[in-house]
Amino acid sequence: MSDMQYSYENAIREFVYIELPFDGDADGRNDLVRADIIRPRELDGTANIPVIMDPSPYYELYDRHGEKFEYSHPEDKWNSPLKLFPFFYDNYFVPRGYAVILLSTSGTALSEGFCDIGGPKDIASANAVVDWLNGRAKGYMTRDRRTPDNEMTAYWASGLVGAIGKSYDGSVPNGMAATGIDGLKTIVPISAISSQYDWYHPHGALLNGDDADGGWFEPDNFAVTLQSTADGKLQRFNTKGGWQRLHDGADKKHRSTNEFWAERDYRAHVDRFKASVFLVHGVNDLNVMMNQVDSYWKALGEHGVPRKIWLHQYAHDDPFDVRHDMWLETLERWFDYWLKGIDNGIMDEPEASIEDPDGNWHEYASWPVPGAAPRTFGVRAACGNADADAAGAADARLELADIADDGVDDDHASSDATNEPAHVATIKGARIRELTTYAESHAAHDDRLLAVGAPLERDRHISGTPRISLRVKASAADTNLCASLIEYGEGNYVQVSEDIHALVELKEKRQPAGGTSDDDKAIFPVCVPRKSHEMQNMVTRGWIATAHKDSFAEFTPTPVGAWMDVSFDLLATDWTVRAGHRLALAVYNNSKRLAAVPLSDFAIDLDSVRLTIPMN
Repeated sequence: MSDMQYSYENAIREFVYIELPFDGDADGRNDLVRADIIRPRELDGTANIPVIMDPSPYYELYDRHGEKFEYSHPEDKWNSPLKLFPFFYDNYFVPRGYAVILLSTSGTALSEGFCDIGGPKDIASANAVVDWLNGRAKGYMTRDRRTPDNEMTAYWASGLVGAIGKSYDGSVPNGMAATGIDGLKTIVPISAISSQYDWYHPHGALLNGDDADGGWFEPDNFAVTLQSTADGKLQRFNTKGGWQRLHDGADKKHRSTNEFWAERDYRAHVDRFKASVFLVHGVNDLNVMMNQVDSYWKALGEHGVPRKIWLHQYAHDDPFDVRHDMWLETLERWFDYWLKGIDNGIMDEPEASIEDPDGNWHEYASWPVPGAAPRTFGVRAACGNADADAAGAADARLELADIADDGVDDDHASSDATNEPAHVATIKGARIRELTTYAESHAAHDDRLLAVGAPLERDRHISGTPRISLRVKASAADTNLCASLIEYGEGNYVQVSEDIHALVELKEKRQPAGGTSDDDKAIFPVCVPRKSHEMQNMVTRGWIATAHKDSFAEFTPTPVGAWMDVSFDLLATDWTVRAGHRLALAVYNNSKRLAAVPLSDFAIDLDSVRLTIPMN
C-alpha cells in the first residue's frame, strides 16, 4: 500500500447539485441531485484528479459501518458540506490523490426526482455525476438558483471515474456500465445485482418477505421507503404515475419478464461496457444471491470486458471486513491502474481469488476454477432396499449415485406423456426448511425426496452452477419445485444470520483506514466469521415456479396430473466437500425462503432425476 501524500484533515469538502435531463418528480423543472465531494486541497488547480464514487439511495436511512452523514451545519444541510463521510473510501483514497463523491440517487436524501429502483432514473442520476465531471452536465452551488453565476464546474477533475458500492450501491454501477457512458473507467460491484428480475423473482418464484401477502419487498413498496419524505426535506411530488408503473411493471402476480425488467437487466448489455469490472461476492449471500454472478461473469468474459473476481465464503458481507489488508491493497492497485494509468501488473495476475472452507485464499486463472467439469448423478434404490422399487414409496431409502457407477443407467426414462415410469416416488405439498439435517437424513419423509450419496473418496471442489432435471407430475397448476444440495459430515460451517450476514463484530477496533480528522476517524470493528460445529451443511439450493418452467416471459399454468419435464439451475457456488463426507439431494415442493404459494403434491420419476455438478 502506498503512503498517504495529501492531508485528509485539510481536504476540500463541498457539494454540488447536478441537473438531470428530465423532470422525474413532475414539479415542472428538471431534477437536481446532490453529490457530496471531498478532494485533496494540495491538488486544487494543479492536477487533474480522478474520482471514486459511491452512488446510493441509503445515505439518509442506514449506517455505513456505524456511520451516517454528518453535516457541518445540520440545521441547514441543504447548504452545508459534510464533516463526516461514512465508511472508509474518503479516508483512504483522498490522501492518495483521489477525489471521493457520495451521490444520493434520484429522489432520495437531498436529491430531487423519483426513485425507480434500479431503473433509468436511478442510473441516469449516477451517470449525471460522470457527465458533470466531464463538462457534459450543469451543476449548481445551491439548489434554489439555476443561473450562470451560481453554476459550479469540476475544473479539478480528470473526468475518469471508478464507481464502487455494496448491494444497491453496487447495482447502480452495474447499470451505469450497461449504458456505455464515457468517463466511467471501472466499476467495483460488491454483493450487487446484475439483473433485478433475478433478485425479485428468481426462476419466476415469489420470495418470502415483508409484504402483506408474505411476498418479497416489491419495487413500489421499496421505493416508498427510499423516497425522500414530506417532512420539510423534500416534497413528495406527483410522479406522473411513477408508483403505479413500479407496481404494474413488476408483475408480482405472474412474475414474468417484460420491458420493465429488461430496463433493469444490466448484464444483457455487457456488449456496451467501456468499464472494467472487479466483482466481489459471498457464496452464501441470501440477499443478493449467486444467480447475480455466474451469468454476469460469463457474459463479461464472452465480450472481452477486463475483469477480476473475489468470492468469499460468507454472506452479505463487505470485503473490508473479510480480507481487510489485502482488500485495501488490491483495491488501491485496481484504481491506480484504471484511473491513474499506473502499470502495476494487476491485470497480469490471475482473474479469480477464491476462499476455501478453511479461510485460505487461492488464485485461479479464471472462474469456475480450471478443471471443474460436470459430473452427473442419478437417484437409485439403496442397496438391498426392495421397497424403493415400489411405486408411490415416498419414504423409501434412496441413494445419490454417479451415473458412471454400476447400476445407474444414463438413459432417462421416456418423457412421452403416455409412458408411465417404472419407479415413482411421491411427496406431499409442503413448505419446508431447505436444509435436511443429518439426524433427519436417516428418517422417513413424506414431504421431500432425499437421496444420500456414498462417502467421497477424496476432496471434491465444486465450482460453478449445478443443474437438476427431472420428470414430475403435480397436483397444482402454479406452484414451486425446489432442490437442495447438502453435505453430510462433521465440520465447522458458516452460519448466516437472519440479517443475512455471516460475520460478527468483535470489541477490538482496527487502526484508522487512512487519514483522519477530528470528526472522522475511520476506526471500525474487527470482524470474524460466524461458524458452528455441525454434521450438515447447505452447499446450495434452487427452485423454479412450475408455470415458468418453459419461459420466464410467459406465465403458463401447467396441466394437473400430467407428466412434465422440468430443469433448472441451482445457485452457483464455490465449495470443497471433504473426503469421507456425503453429498445429498433433497427435492421438495416449497421452501421457507419462498412465499407461501399454493402447495402441490408431486410424483417424481426416479429414473429421470439428473443432478449435474461442476467439480474437480
